[in-house]
Amino acid sequence: ETTTGPPVTDLASNFRLACEFFTKPAISYKDYKQQCVSLRIFAFAGVCGACVLGLMLDPPKSSYWIRYSPRYWLSNLGGVFGGSSKPLLLTQKAEHEADVPDIVKQLVGNRRLDNAGSDSEDEH
Repeated sequence: ETTTGPPVTDLASNFRLACEFFTKPAISYKDYKQQCVSLRIFAFAGVCGACVLGLMLDPPKSSYWIRYSPRYWLSNLGGVFGGSSKPLLLTQKAEHEADVPDIVKQLVGNRRLDNAGSDSEDEH
């Protein structure tokens, strides 16, 4: 199959042919196919642009989007090349002060911790 219409990079000619899709009926199949090929360029750009605009105006509320959205690329990029952040893995063993046997004894015997306060609303 040979290319008969303007190259994809010639947007002015492709725009004219895409407009002819709506205004001038095609005489032959080749004309119709070229109108569709030219329209496809602008339809793809329009759909992608509408999706991007929709995401910019009403972004998802997920933490994934907040972390990786284009709005935060510059701050993430600055964190990569400048400044130090916390290491990904622990550098030393975490220290906790908890008497685990006593906590288990309280939970098994009382079903609550002695120093945990009340969950009743009438005791203020």
